[in-house]
Amino acid sequence: MSISASASGSDVVEIIPLGGASEIGKNMIVIRHADDIVVIDAGVTFPSADHPGIDLIVPDMTYLSDNADNVRAVVLTHGHEDHIGAVPFLLRRVQAPIYGTPLTLGLVRERLQEHHLLEVADLRIVQPGERITFGHITVEPIRVTHSIPDTISLAITTPAGLIVHTGDFKIDHTPVDGRSFDAARFAQLGDDGVVLLITDSVNAEKPGWVPSERIVGRFLDQQFDHADGRILVTTFASNIHRIQQFFEVAADHGRKVAIAGRSMQRNVRIARELDYLRYDDSLSISVDDLENWPDDRVAILTTGSQGEPFAALSQMATDRHKIRIKEGDTVILSSTPIPGNEIGIWRTVNRLINRGARVVYDLITPVHASGHANQEELKLMYSLTRPLYVVPFHGEPRMMQAYTDMVMGMGAPRDSVIWLQNGDRLGLDGVGAEKLEPLEITGSVFVDGTSADGISDLVLRDRRHLAEGGTVVVTLTRDFDSGEILSGPEFVARGFLSSEDTEDLFLEAASRVRDALDDLSATDDVDAEDAGTVVRDTVARLLRKRTRLRPVVLPIVTEI
Repeated sequence: MSISASASGSDVVEIIPLGGASEIGKNMIVIRHADDIVVIDAGVTFPSADHPGIDLIVPDMTYLSDNADNVRAVVLTHGHEDHIGAVPFLLRRVQAPIYGTPLTLGLVRERLQEHHLLEVADLRIVQPGERITFGHITVEPIRVTHSIPDTISLAITTPAGLIVHTGDFKIDHTPVDGRSFDAARFAQLGDDGVVLLITDSVNAEKPGWVPSERIVGRFLDQQFDHADGRILVTTFASNIHRIQQFFEVAADHGRKVAIAGRSMQRNVRIARELDYLRYDDSLSISVDDLENWPDDRVAILTTGSQGEPFAALSQMATDRHKIRIKEGDTVILSSTPIPGNEIGIWRTVNRLINRGARVVYDLITPVHASGHANQEELKLMYSLTRPLYVVPFHGEPRMMQAYTDMVMGMGAPRDSVIWLQNGDRLGLDGVGAEKLEPLEITGSVFVDGTSADGISDLVLRDRRHLAEGGTVVVTLTRDFDSGEILSGPEFVARGFLSSEDTEDLFLEAASRVRDALDDLSATDDVDAEDAGTVVRDTVARLLRKRTRLRPVVLPIVTEI
């Protein structure tokens, strides 16, 4: 699969994932030819329990910062956070026009406003079928169906041939908004000759077809039929199709709608302003008005589908929200767990049940339909485009393996399926494909709300140690001239072990610290900083050996 020996540097097009090539989230791909760079998507992912104090995880954009003058455009496929959430962080490094469909840019505009970057942003609406040229790279959006309106795939014409980037998609033949998947255009591209297909692979393990979004509306209607009390529905705040069906079902059953959760309120407002969401004003009431209506006349749309501790539904489940769960409530989780969120979701479900609610979720009733293609849809995309090479993208390794096995079962050679990690460089010349020397990047930048440029792995490691092992503060006073210990060492522990368990341990640690400092002073002149390093290392080693815990050891050495 090597690049032709006759290919010159000016013929080669590079594909560089900077986000979620082999993971779900942080989607960002760079297409480069010579001095022309086009960035596809700029997404974030959200932290897990392994990331204490972290709000967002964004791609490492060092490469784009170093090549800022060559970035011609940022093209967004749709408005999910894992595709647009990093746009504000990108704009601090690169000044380039941002292209997207109307709803996508409407959601981006809100994030830029929050970051005080809207005035410097150049946002340009693009519609399916248009062609935009950036140097030697031309991009054409193609309409596809997904769990958010206005989603597009991209046909990218380059000197090395035609590249199709599917973005996130499924093939919904009966979409809620009537805007169908453009299979004919993909077939035309296949006839023209596709060198590389970069494809969604999230549901590559799942056989068959994804049910149409309209199916969810029918099951929501059934749940409304059987509910005598209040109905609470939680889904992704960006799933405008699902929200539209919720409003329609509520209206059909004579229920007023209240919206709980800031992100849900914001997205409903944006979608309605752009005419992607339609309902009569008389349908809507505020959360404060709920007490003025009978329980069987209200429905509540809320955030919290992923068990987020500060989301509205999670707050309700712990009686920390103005809406209190009570006997007779029906709570519908119209979503599926994002990998890693399962514990938080089931904890919330159990709390809701303990408070008397009847909880409905996808494992027992099909109240959710995925926005990602199952195997038959992935096979159809592959058959329509007939690529020379294919990169399974936006999936974990197990999903990429499932995709590889699937297309090999269709007759694709194994070496035509290329797996890319963050920072890999895939070179194309129209005939062959070859992995080039990868970039030296970290892959992720951790953002904690106060650090716009992210925090280091060292800080994150210390936070993990604090969470897992607590902290131990060691104080002592030394003579400035002789290095003799005048007082201490004294120990104060927080979040480590009980005082009874540490009494003998700290006595031993104090003895070892005195011995280590005596040995050091006998061989060399040491200042307070050097002494602090010895104290930290000596105590940390002993505590790790005796307890198998790794507390953060903070030495405080005073010299007089």
